[in-house]
Parts: sequence; C-alpha cells; structure tokens
Amino acid sequence: MVEIPTEQQDPTPLVRRKSRALQYLAIAMLAIAVFFLFDSATDEEVLDISRLIELSEQEYDYFMANVDSMHYTLDGRADYRFRADRVTHYPNPEYSLVDSPRFIIFSEDDSAWRINADSGRVEMDTERNQERLILSENVIINGITAEGRPVDITTESLTVWPQDRNMQTDSQVQLVSSGLTTTSQGLFADMNNNVIRQLSDGQMRYEPNETTGQAQ
Repeated sequence: MVEIPTEQQDPTPLVRRKSRALQYLAIAMLAIAVFFLFDSATDEEVLDISRLIELSEQEYDYFMANVDSMHYTLDGRADYRFRADRVTHYPNPEYSLVDSPRFIIFSEDDSAWRINADSGRVEMDTERNQERLILSENVIINGITAEGRPVDITTESLTVWPQDRNMQTDSQVQLVSSGLTTTSQGLFADMNNNVIRQLSDGQMRYEPNETTGQAQ
C-alpha cells in the first residue's frame, strides 16, 4: 500500500489576513468613535477638539530658559515684570507654553500685584487684540484692595490681560484679607483700580489675627 503524502499549507498568509482584518476593524471603530464624538459635540467643543489634534502635531521652533523681562509704558514707567523658568514657542498657530510663570504688575501708586503659577500659556486674544496669559495649577495672587488692604487669592486657573491690567477666572477662588476668608466660584479683578469682584455668592468666615498667628 502506497501512502500519498498530503500537502501542508503555510499558515503565514492566513495569519497575515487575520492581522490585516483586525487592523481594518480597529480603524473602522476609531472612525466611528470620532464621528460620534464630533456629532454629539457642540460647535465650540468641535473647535476645541480640532485645535487639540492640530496642536499635538506641531513642534516648537525655539525656547528660552530663565526668562526675566521688564515691560514699560510709553512714558517710561515700569508696567510689569515677567519671569519664567522656560518659555517654549510654537509657530502655527502661534502660542507659547510657560513653566513657572511669575508676574509683577505695577500700579501708579507704587503698589504691585504678584501672580505666580506652576504653568501657563501665552496666546493672542483676537477679541481684545492683545496677548493673554492663561495660568494653571497653584495660582497664587498677592495684591492690594481699593481700600488699601493686602489680599491673597488662590485658585487653579486664571486668565491675565497685562495690557488691560485685569484678570478673570471661572474656577473656585479663595480670597483672604484682614482675617476675612471668602470662597466663591469665579473672580474678576481690575488692577488699574485695585477692584476685585467675585462672580458668584460664596462662603465667608472671619479669623481674627490673634487666632491665626499673623503679625500685628
């Protein structure tokens, strides 16, 4: 009896076809997910998503370390001082990412507002036709109220317009001044007149100096 050998097929093409099919399936699922993401998003959210995709694809063109710059008014008066550990510039669209931004904004009465944060972003505000600085993480503000009292403000995000000399946030804010602590959602400050306005009703508590250990 003669045995006829059976032909053995190479499994490699089959494995490749299965792998290619899985890749097509993954691409199709991703396309469906992106479609539903854009379809369910508002126009503003679609712009934000598109911008994030666009920004993630570009590379910076230069950076500066240990930045320390002073800006002056047209009459030669000190306007504000800007310092940062690093500023990384991206060309298109144009913006800069800032590590450890620190601002000192000077007033005509020789007082000053000091603003520090862990990170920030400098970009053009097309509505105001000027640059704005968007700060995030551990934002600390030290200033003077219109009544001349020192004030300390903490929040997690803040937008500053140095040219207009005002700032605003929609995040939760804690404000401490003369032993009075106030928390609210949102804040606007006009540093030209040292006016601070909380954007929503909040909680307030009073801690006398003798209980807080502050200097008399």
